[in-house]
Amino acid sequence: MGTRKEVSGAGPEVLRQLGEMAITSEILVGSEDLAEILQRLAHRARDVTGADFAAISTFDERGTLTRFIYTGMSEDQARRLGEPPTGRGLLGELATRDRPLRLANIREHPKFTGWPEAHPDMAVFLGVPVRAGGRAIGSLYMTRELGREPFSDVDEAAASVLALQAGVTVSYALARERSGRVFLLEERARIAHDLHDGTIQSLYALGLEFDALSIRPDFAAEVRASLRDGVERINELIADIRTYITMLEASTPIEQPNLTRDLAFVIRQIVPPSIASVVNISAAALQELTARESEDLLYIAREALSNSVRHGAPTKIAVDLRQTREATVLTVQDNGVGFEEASTRRGLGTVTMRTRCERLGAELTVIPIPGMGTTVRIAIPRRYDEEEEETDD
Repeated sequence: MGTRKEVSGAGPEVLRQLGEMAITSEILVGSEDLAEILQRLAHRARDVTGADFAAISTFDERGTLTRFIYTGMSEDQARRLGEPPTGRGLLGELATRDRPLRLANIREHPKFTGWPEAHPDMAVFLGVPVRAGGRAIGSLYMTRELGREPFSDVDEAAASVLALQAGVTVSYALARERSGRVFLLEERARIAHDLHDGTIQSLYALGLEFDALSIRPDFAAEVRASLRDGVERINELIADIRTYITMLEASTPIEQPNLTRDLAFVIRQIVPPSIASVVNISAAALQELTARESEDLLYIAREALSNSVRHGAPTKIAVDLRQTREATVLTVQDNGVGFEEASTRRGLGTVTMRTRCERLGAELTVIPIPGMGTTVRIAIPRRYDEEEEETDD
């Protein structure tokens, strides 16, 4: 009874809205993918508070923003947003709070630094920390357009209950994801060891045998030529496997895949400073990708960048991740020498890219233009839900 009296002007409305929170548990059942859980929580935050725009973020142990999932804007607005927020200003401030922050006009807060270009111009604001293990692991953000009524005590109570539910669900999802990443890194190290100590050594021995046979005078000239070709192919395959081992052993961060961070890491690792690199990543594309899709796209980008640097002799490489109406598209393009597709062998890198694309259900397109460069394009079909389609109208 005391709680109900403290929430001004609430009465049965509080019970109705808090009763709706039971629906949240139903909504979250059946998904273990963190990106999908966060998307559902963002939709739910918008519903229970009557917000025009809602989002949910996660923070790492240092309070750095690692994900930002939003809902409530059109496809066109989402595509024009550019890169996701980095957690400065008011978003960074919320990472340190343990209580909700409610503002009638967000512009009046000293930590507010403005909206990014193409972002809807909002004024009314409600931010609620998502806590677990004694610290903020994320925040819920809800906004309304200028001229609409401020968020009420009832809205804040509903969002706070949602944040409690989110804390439990998100912390478990983060723990599952981290355990999976640790296992994956250990498995990569094992595979790299097996490739180096087993496969490469066997290929090397086979190459030596072919090389010895290729100089035998009792063999016909065409046989010796075929053996020399075999030695060359074996050496190329060994080089491909060594590159693959380097990728497996690379110290990619153990946290959840973050293409904004990890693509920059890969470019620093593979692309020499003498080659100019340009990266463009849209927030709309990032937020729809699952952890597995982000992981696969990162490795495909590594393969494409490695091939470009090793074989293309480019002076510039561009990496672009964006969302179209039909697909989430990653493009790696260089201005190098290109190649004749019919005469280029399918090396380990190309096979790996195709295998990962098949697993993603994605379309892989490689466009080589001799003397002008190569474009690698990966298109993952988009998943639409009813709410997205309603927002687009």
